[in-house]
Amino acid sequence: MNKKTLAIALSLVSVVCLTAYMTMARGYGSKITFISGTEYQQGEPAQTIVRLTTVWGIPISANWCNVTIWYPDKTVFVDNQAMTQGGSSGSWYYSFTTPTTQIGVYEEYVTCSVTLPTGRQRLLGAGSSFHVSQTLTLVNETSSAIARILS
Repeated sequence: MNKKTLAIALSLVSVVCLTAYMTMARGYGSKITFISGTEYQQGEPAQTIVRLTTVWGIPISANWCNVTIWYPDKTVFVDNQAMTQGGSSGSWYYSFTTPTTQIGVYEEYVTCSVTLPTGRQRLLGAGSSFHVSQTLTLVNETSSAIARILS
C-alpha cells in the first residue's frame, strides 16, 4: 500500500471509531427490547421483561427500571412500579397477575436509567403491548372440564 491509501484508510477507521464512541457516549447506541409474552388469559401469572443492550447487542446495566401498564380503556393498571434485575445481564422484569375484569390490548411502557461511559446518566424508554384474551381463558376452562369428565 502506498502512503496516501494508508492515510485514507486510517482516517476512515478513525472516523468510524469516533462516531461509534460518540454514539455510545451520548446514549444513542442504547436500546430497550421487550422479550416478554404478548398473549395471556385472564387471571394468569405474567411478566413484563425487557433487555437493555447497545445497538450491537451487548448487554448494558441500568441503575433502575420502572413500568407502567394501562388497561384497554387506558386507565392505569400498574403505576410506575419498580422492576427487578433479571438473571441475565441487562434484563429487568416485573411480575403480575393479568386482570379478570378487562379483556383486550394492554399498553406497557418501561423507563430505565443507565450510566453512560462518560459517567452521564440517561433515561431510556420503550413501549409495547400484550393481549388478555377471553377466548384463551375459555379454551383453558373447556379443556379442564373435559379432563375432569374423563378422569
